[in-house]
Amino acid sequence: MEIKKVDQQSQLLQARKESLDAAERMSLRPLGKLWGMDVFTWYKPSIVELSATLSTFPFPVFWLANEINIREMAQVDPETLRSVQWCAQFDNPQLSIPSDIISQMPLVTGTESLEDALEFLKRTKQPRHILLFTVQGNEWKTKMEVFENFVKLHQ
Repeated sequence: MEIKKVDQQSQLLQARKESLDAAERMSLRPLGKLWGMDVFTWYKPSIVELSATLSTFPFPVFWLANEINIREMAQVDPETLRSVQWCAQFDNPQLSIPSDIISQMPLVTGTESLEDALEFLKRTKQPRHILLFTVQGNEWKTKMEVFENFVKLHQ
């Protein structure tokens, strides 16, 4: 009976740890400064929360995101999407933003890879901006690692 109780307790502790880890991953995380920009990452953001966050940032926003995040933002809150200074879709060069939205956006790019988007960032960087990286999907861990390593390398 005692072994069963200890085993169950360790399972509960492990489940709690995994839950806390997942909650941390799925929230806005600061990464520090890069070229005078405040850098944040966000794994699998809720579009409603993302929209509210983008609206409250005190500086213009450079947003690097998956196609799915951008498409959802265009459907849920096109006005906030229009306010983004640079919207970089890093997983598909074909933009899926409706023309009435894209025509009012300052800068929009679509690249085949995150590495290509990061090269574009090197030429587009602006101090006193927010750099937000959002990601979801099957390769999210790899993409997050690539982005975080890029920021560490260039800080």
